[in-house]
Amino acid sequence: MNRLFFTAAILFYFATYGQSQQSIADTDTIKVIVENDKVKVTEFVSTPGKDICGKGKHTHAPHLSILLTDAKVTVTTHDGTKIFDVKAGAAFWSDTETHIAINSGSNIARAYTVEVK
Repeated sequence: MNRLFFTAAILFYFATYGQSQQSIADTDTIKVIVENDKVKVTEFVSTPGKDICGKGKHTHAPHLSILLTDAKVTVTTHDGTKIFDVKAGAAFWSDTETHIAINSGSNIARAYTVEVK
């Protein structure tokens, strides 16, 4: 588990400081940036009003999420809909979940998910 958090810290550093000179395209992308037999790290970039961590209703395996930007997210599950205001740098663990997650803010949102295999 320590490796997972070390990996997450390195990824957060790269995302926050290593790319600070690059502009972010105004497009929605899902990009696997690291995958091996132990971990899968996926980067999500979402424009306002679009899916933030997958397409439509989808399911995630247990994973660590790391927000790279401030984000306002509307999440709909079988239990209902909730709106979250999350600050850049926030990290949280999620068990398996099926949801629809929308970038309900006014800015591009970026996040990493780290899935331990």
